[in-house]
Amino acid sequence: MSTISATLRFALSVLETFTEVEMPASKNRTITDDQFGSTVKLDAASTPAATKAWAAKLTGSQTIDLTNLARSVGPTVNATGLKLQMLLLQNLSTAGSLDVAVGATNGYAINGSGGHVIVPLGGSCQQYFADALADVDSTHKTLDVVVTGDFQIQMVFG
Repeated sequence: MSTISATLRFALSVLETFTEVEMPASKNRTITDDQFGSTVKLDAASTPAATKAWAAKLTGSQTIDLTNLARSVGPTVNATGLKLQMLLLQNLSTAGSLDVAVGATNGYAINGSGGHVIVPLGGSCQQYFADALADVDSTHKTLDVVVTGDFQIQMVFG
C-alpha cells in the first residue's frame, strides 16, 4: 500500500515600497508584510492521517465520483470511508469561472449543503477542511463541476 505525505501552505508575502514624499524621514521606504500564514502537513502519523490522494487535469463540465477516481498512472482511487481533507483547484479556462458544487445525485458537500466553490478565470483555490467534512459513502460521493475549458484538481483524503 502506498504512503501519503501532503503539505499545504497558506501564505501571502507583500513587499510595499513608498516614495520619499510618503515617508520623507525614512531611509528604508520598503515594508514587507509576511507575518501571517500556516502550514498543514498530513501523513500516516498525523491526525487525521493522509491515506489517499488524487490529482488530474480535466476538461469541461462533469461529475466527479469520489469512489471512482481514475488516474493515468496507478490504481483508481476509492475514497469510501474517508473524508476530503485538502483540496486544490486551478482554473485554466480562458472562457469563465470554475464552479464546483455538491453533486446533484449522491452529492458530497464541501462548502455547505448547497454551497459552491467558485474559482474565477485564471484563479486558484486551496482549502484545508480539518477533518470537518462527512465521510465519503454511497450516498455522499459526487461533485458537479461546471467549466468551459481546462482545470486542475488535487485532493487528499484521510
